[in-house]
Amino acid sequence: SKIVRTHQTEQVYLPIHIQQFAGLDFHQRVEWMLKNAREPIDSAKNTVQTNYYGTKHVIEALLPLLQASSEGRIVNVSSNYGLLRHIGNEEVRQELNDVDNLTQGRLDELLEKFIKDFEAGSLEMHGWPTKFSAYKVSKAAMNAYSRILARRHPELRVNCAHPGFVKTDMSMGFGVLTPEEGACNLAKVALLPGGGPTGAYFAQGEEAPFV
Repeated sequence: SKIVRTHQTEQVYLPIHIQQFAGLDFHQRVEWMLKNAREPIDSAKNTVQTNYYGTKHVIEALLPLLQASSEGRIVNVSSNYGLLRHIGNEEVRQELNDVDNLTQGRLDELLEKFIKDFEAGSLEMHGWPTKFSAYKVSKAAMNAYSRILARRHPELRVNCAHPGFVKTDMSMGFGVLTPEEGACNLAKVALLPGGGPTGAYFAQGEEAPFV
C-alpha cells in the first residue's frame, strides 16, 4: 500500500504501487484515488485536530500581536475540497454559510457530530463527504472560522486561500503547479492592499465563492 499525505497529519491508504500511476493521466489518477482511498478513524481525528483546531490555536495565540499592528493579516491555507458543495447535508451547508449567526461553539458541535458519524460508519447517511472526508470537513470548518474572525475583527484582513493543486510529496508529485507557483498564490492574498477584502475565499489568487 501507498500512504498519501493530503495534509500534514492525514494519512489516506491507497492499495497501489507508485509504478501503476505511470500510465494514468491527471484526471485518471484523481478518479482512482477518490474511488480507492481508505481513511482510518485515527487519521480523521488527527486531520480535524491539525487542520481546524491546530490552526485555530495558533491564531488565538498570535491575535494580540496582529491586533497591535495596523496591517494585521491572516491568510488560512484552504483547499477547493473545503468548498461547501462537498457537503451533501443541506442543513450543515447552510449553517456553515450563515456567518452572521454561526458561532465557534456550533462549529465544535458540528465537528464532534462528524467524528461520531465517522466512527459509526454513517457518513453517507448524514450527508458528510465519504472520500477524504476529514480533510474536506476540516477545511470547510476552517473557512467558516475565518469568516467568523473577519466579522469579529474588522480591523484585520482575514481570508482563506487555495494555492492550487501543487506538485508535492502529499500529491505524489502529480499536481499541476510547482511549489513556487502555489506559494505565490498565497503571497498574493497576504499582500492585498489595505482596505481590501476580508472574510473572503481566494482560489489561485482570485476571489471566489465559498460554495
